[in-house]
Amino acid sequence: MTEQKIEELEPVTPFMMRRPETLPSFDGVIPLQSSSEPARYRVVSCLSRTFNAEQVHELVMHVCRVTCVAVEILRRRQPSRILAKFAEPECIERLEYMRSLLSDYMEELAVLHKRHIYPPVEFVWLNGVLTSECKLDISLGMRVGAQTHVGGLVFERKRGRWICMMVDIG
Repeated sequence: MTEQKIEELEPVTPFMMRRPETLPSFDGVIPLQSSSEPARYRVVSCLSRTFNAEQVHELVMHVCRVTCVAVEILRRRQPSRILAKFAEPECIERLEYMRSLLSDYMEELAVLHKRHIYPPVEFVWLNGVLTSECKLDISLGMRVGAQTHVGGLVFERKRGRWICMMVDIG
């Protein structure tokens, strides 16, 4: 056996040992929008074959429901405790803090509150990445009345359900 210099040996990397594979992605439409245009979603999984299209669609609908409730909490139409089953306490505390920061702005819109005009949340797009069997990162675009907002949410599966760990709507 001949000895080679270490400099002459070609390193073997994990990338060289296996062929790259196409990761699964799930595309769909968010139903029941009041807008004439359907909102589309795409969720990409970093895992080979853990989720199917039906599971991802149910997960996207769960994300939409939690997002709508979060907007209602920010608008002071719902108490934050209704998210207790679907969000971590720290996430709810941050939503309450954001709501308190927005309270001055909401007082300027008191005319709208007196007339009870609350435009619905209309999703424009939603993109997500399943980074593991238990973690989902979401970015989304939505309209609330004439205003367009972008948001980010993080969900983790705990105790058999998907729990919101972070909501950022701006």
